[in-house]
Amino acid sequence: MGKFLKSAIVGICSLIFFDTGCATLKITCRAKGVELELFQKAVDQWIKQTGNQHKVEIVTLPHSSNECFALYKQWLSAESFDIDILQMDFPWIGAFGDVLADLKDFYKDGEIDEDDIFSTIKENMYFNGKMVALPAYTDCEVMYYRRDLLEKYNRSVPVSWQELYETAKFIQEEERKTNNRFYGYVFQAKAFEMLTCNFVQLIDTFGGAVIKDGHAVVNSQECVDALVLLISCLKNASTRSVLNYSEEEARGLFQAGNALFMNSWPYAWSLMNAPGTAVSGKIGVMPIPTGNAAKGKSSGVIGGWFFAVSKYSKRAAIAADLVKFLTDKVQHKIRAEFAYAPAYKSLYGDQEILNKNSFFAVLSRSLENAVARPSSTFGKDYPRASHEIFNLVNTALTESLEEVDDQKVAKKYLGRLNRKLNKIIDHQKRPKKQKSSEGIFQKFSNVLESFTKSNDKSETK
Repeated sequence: MGKFLKSAIVGICSLIFFDTGCATLKITCRAKGVELELFQKAVDQWIKQTGNQHKVEIVTLPHSSNECFALYKQWLSAESFDIDILQMDFPWIGAFGDVLADLKDFYKDGEIDEDDIFSTIKENMYFNGKMVALPAYTDCEVMYYRRDLLEKYNRSVPVSWQELYETAKFIQEEERKTNNRFYGYVFQAKAFEMLTCNFVQLIDTFGGAVIKDGHAVVNSQECVDALVLLISCLKNASTRSVLNYSEEEARGLFQAGNALFMNSWPYAWSLMNAPGTAVSGKIGVMPIPTGNAAKGKSSGVIGGWFFAVSKYSKRAAIAADLVKFLTDKVQHKIRAEFAYAPAYKSLYGDQEILNKNSFFAVLSRSLENAVARPSSTFGKDYPRASHEIFNLVNTALTESLEEVDDQKVAKKYLGRLNRKLNKIIDHQKRPKKQKSSEGIFQKFSNVLESFTKSNDKSETK
């Protein structure tokens, strides 16, 4: 009985841990918009270009970024070799960098034109000196505005947040004389990742930051001033409904002709300019305005998606070749025709691209000044840190509607946020418990050996 059990369990274990018979390369991809279709066509091109030697299976990711992150965490923690290439959101690379392959092991020097990639994107390609990811496309928030309404009221395109606030407040009051659903500024303040993006770029425009010298500094006066400005917008130039708005709710309000300004991602451009919308042909795009002329700058939080190779892949060299193909300038230009922003600076001077997406000229300036979320500092704890940011900022905005002293509210919640973020950082610095050198299989083998010895003894009795 013991010998039978031993051979049966070892057989099952072999299937679980050592089945490498399948030679198909597996890559994950999102299915939002035309993204999946574009990458499927690119993969087919690569297969043909490489002489039809390889098979590639695209694994469709969940729509929710949080679900994707959890799925990757599960796969990579288990050291799974089922997935070779991972499509990764911008802030995830710091979280998973230690389990991604160094792509430079597979490329010749100069094969990737790094000098042509925007600096903030290039910095995110690296983890502890290793090139672990290449950009599939990038993203950066911009500010949309109604050109026709600024012209109607003889107002110029604002350069600073204060100008935007004053213009939004004034035109809201005027437009509400005939349209009581009109608002000066619509944004996303729901407690989710987009609010973290909005907060990070806002404090950057005021000269503030989330992290400085390894510590959280969101309780600085610059950050307080930034949050007070946002509170003023919420109270006097927006709708309290933004406290539950994500990108699409904000776009819906703006696209219906009921807002003057809206910050969002580039994807909204083509949708809002589609024939038949209330704002088609009436929209302008500007960078996120400056908060503090002396210390801050025009900004925009950077986003986008990358491709990386799992270090557990059994076909890492082939996977790296596909990643190189999917992220080269030719593929970036193809995706740019569908408003997926390129990571290469030179493509923003390509007239064919600009003819289809005129606002890319503004987007390129935003990318030059873009700010990244603090994922490199928090690593695997970034989701927890982001959760603290968007929850406390959302709560501060909500409470401000019932309070008079905006400075007091901002200081209260940013002080609390600062303590929580530093607590996460301090926890990371604590000595980690020594992990057992035994892998999952070794542990299983030990249990198996003990189990079979016990059964062998019972058979001899």
